[in-house]
Amino acid sequence: MLDKFGIAKRIAQELKDGMYVNLGIGIPTLVANYIPEGMTVIFQSENGLLGMGPYPEEAAIDADLKLWND
Repeated sequence: MLDKFGIAKRIAQELKDGMYVNLGIGIPTLVANYIPEGMTVIFQSENGLLGMGPYPEEAAIDADLKLWND
């Protein structure tokens, strides 16, 4: 039986270069971590954002990032 990471890796195998994908939330959000290097897949988040990617590594997290103008 696959754990949540195995499921995400298996889903990633179904994706093709250039696809736009809405996978919802939960386990599907892990799929971005398993996209092969050099392949472009555009993820849509449940809140309507395009271009979502894998969870950032600790050094890349920016708690002050704002998507709006003050």
